[in-house]
Amino acid sequence: MTWWKRLFRRNGKAALDGTEFRTVSVLYSEDGKRAAAVREFSNGQTYLLESEWVEGTKFAERHSGQMVGPFQTPAHAERFIVATPWFTGQSA
Repeated sequence: MTWWKRLFRRNGKAALDGTEFRTVSVLYSEDGKRAAAVREFSNGQTYLLESEWVEGTKFAERHSGQMVGPFQTPAHAERFIVATPWFTGQSA
């Protein structure tokens, strides 16, 4: 029955607990006030960790540190984030 629970698990992000990842890239907005780290996990999933500039060189994570995703590949994640109004500075 364990496979059934894994197949229909509602919170897919819990499956990342303890999973290794590498940071593929960190993208910065044109004005330098927003950043997105592209993380590729050992299970093949890719997520974004978004941050906003606070002061000096400090950034605070958005969404209480919750990652955005999953994406098929790091390239998909990068294309997604650079097209969002938040990243381009067009959102309120």
